[in-house]
Amino acid sequence: MLTAPRLSRESTASTSTRCGPAVTNISIEIFPRIHMGLVSMHADGPRQNGGIGFAVDGPSAQLHMTRSPYFTLDDTRSTPISVAETEAIASRVNSAVQVLNLPYGVAVSISGGMMTHHGMGSGTAIRLACLEGLLAANNIATTSEQLVKLSGRGGTSGIGICSYFAGGFVFDLGISRLNADGFLPSSHAVGPRAPLLLKRLDLPNWSMGICIPANCHAKTQAEELEFFQRTTPLDAASAFEAAYVSLFGVTAAALEQDYRAFCSGIDAMQRTTWKSLERLEYGENLRSVDNRLREIGVDCVGMSSLGPLLYFFGSAPVLEAVRNEFGNRVSIVRPRNEGRRILRC
Repeated sequence: MLTAPRLSRESTASTSTRCGPAVTNISIEIFPRIHMGLVSMHADGPRQNGGIGFAVDGPSAQLHMTRSPYFTLDDTRSTPISVAETEAIASRVNSAVQVLNLPYGVAVSISGGMMTHHGMGSGTAIRLACLEGLLAANNIATTSEQLVKLSGRGGTSGIGICSYFAGGFVFDLGISRLNADGFLPSSHAVGPRAPLLLKRLDLPNWSMGICIPANCHAKTQAEELEFFQRTTPLDAASAFEAAYVSLFGVTAAALEQDYRAFCSGIDAMQRTTWKSLERLEYGENLRSVDNRLREIGVDCVGMSSLGPLLYFFGSAPVLEAVRNEFGNRVSIVRPRNEGRRILRC
């Protein structure tokens, strides 16, 4: 458990808007997001990054937060965040305390089955939840835009920040190339403004599952950074293909609620250059699981973000057959069209 420097309880309120008595306890449940792919990863385009993705209803994590004179974080999950990541969250929380002149910090305890560094988007969701709990503990009214700015997230993709607040399917257009500082993963990219949202919509209640392949080492933040540095920028044609598949394939299918076309779009995304490079990081171990899922009868398979999480759609009997074969490496889930859940305030 990391403890941040103690905050002064005598500090006075800033110009922030207050909204009644401060709560002493708040619990926020966060949910995974599937990041289907980044789009504009070539040099000299008008915009950079951009992507498509959607929220799912599990496995979730719960952040139990209590008003405190200082910030602490205790992650009891089986795959907790690293010390460096905890320190990064502490830095953001303490910065918010200083900028807003808050009298209280927050003590955070994380539990649940949502995994870190497996393609679920836990880093963004945890950071946003910690800040939301901090402001609630200080009875500060805020907006999603202000929370995102305080978090420093969203510099690469808007999928995680949008799905945190609203769930659903998201297509964002990334950031202006003029505001970009090279090609960086979200853990290292801090832009002056959030990615431009093109479309957010509800997905039908299609049955799907997620799988964590065995023997696929989850990437650390340092390894994610090295991957971006090694593989970018792509050629323009690769970005054009990804944009076409994302818009005319996946997003059009989501708008029309066309299940077969949506699955075809997912499979087509796996063949785009950027997603192919991400998948190659895991070699035969991931490819064999993908092949076996298709042999059992799923309708499509994709890899979320830099993996190694695989997501797939299929009928209920097929999904049950997958779970029988892969056991606790598989979770049967559904698209989630709502954001985080505030359990107690």
